[in-house]
Amino acid sequence: MSESEILEKIKQAESDATAMVEQAHTDRKKAVVAAKDEARKIISDAEERANDHAAHLLETAREQLSEERRKIVLQGKSDANKLLEAASGKIDDAVDFLLTEFEMVVHAKTEADE
Repeated sequence: MSESEILEKIKQAESDATAMVEQAHTDRKKAVVAAKDEARKIISDAEERANDHAAHLLETAREQLSEERRKIVLQGKSDANKLLEAASGKIDDAVDFLLTEFEMVVHAKTEADE
C-alpha cells in the first residue's frame, strides 16, 4: 500500500469516526427526548391514578358521612317521638293535678269567705 493510500484510509477512518460520533450524539439526543416523553407520560398516568383514587376516597367518605347522618337523624326522630309519647302520657296527670290544686284553692277561698 502506498503512502497516499494509507493517508486516504486514515482520512476515511477519521471521517467515519466523526460521522459515528455525530450519529451517537443524535441518537443520544433522541433517546433523551424519548425518555423525557416517557417520564411525562408516567407522571401524567400516576397523577391521573392518584386523582381517581382521591375521588374514590372522597366519594366513600361522603357515603359514610351520609349514612352516619341518616342514622343520627333517625335516632333523633326516635328520641323525639319517645319524649312526645312520655309527655303525652303525663298531660292527663298534669291536668288532674292542676284541677285538684285549683279545686283546693277554690275550696279554701270559699271556706275563708264563709
